[in-house]
Amino acid sequence: MVNETTAIYIRDTAAIGSEEEQQEVALDYATTALNLDPAEVMVLSDTALQARNAPSSSDQELFNLADKGDIERVIVRDASRIALNMRDLYDRVTRLVERGVAVHIVESGLRISASASGSEDADDHTMLRALGIAAELETAMNSRRTKEGIAAARAEGKHVGRPPFGFDSDGNGTLVPNEDYETALAVIEEVEAGESKRSVARRADITRATVRNIMDRKEVYLSN
Repeated sequence: MVNETTAIYIRDTAAIGSEEEQQEVALDYATTALNLDPAEVMVLSDTALQARNAPSSSDQELFNLADKGDIERVIVRDASRIALNMRDLYDRVTRLVERGVAVHIVESGLRISASASGSEDADDHTMLRALGIAAELETAMNSRRTKEGIAAARAEGKHVGRPPFGFDSDGNGTLVPNEDYETALAVIEEVEAGESKRSVARRADITRATVRNIMDRKEVYLSN
């Protein structure tokens, strides 16, 4: 009996290609590029709605097989089948190769053997390191874009983050007073008149932390 030591992993989405098409590409690669017997290949498949971390998912079965040493390689049509972004791809490829499983991504021509986690194959090690650098770069760029977006929104006078007590957001960064707005104004008036934050919080039926936040941002309330 021939053991199924190679796994083809498929994640079906309408945007990226059907389950049948992904399987055809991966199986053709397995038989022509790797000269594998189809009997050595198992197919693991998830739908687009299947959560990756669900115990019943084929994604989890793939990593369980890797953990147990039951497979030698995994083949996917493209990287988005097994990863959400570069950081996820690096983490998952690293996890697989550290367990002795080679990773083959057909469309990108990526082929990292299990030796990538050590020093036996310099090319594989370099490729894995390159994935790590790309993941770090992607994280840094996303962080920078987020910070730049927040700065630009604030420069335009838009509110960023959770609306303060007494306001709602209109969804476009503009604060809109709600039913608690008058309470916030009363809090400001009483505290500035010399009342303690504790007593003001008790009368307004809010926490002292909320009172402090209101006073720290009183210009927001008084400018509306």
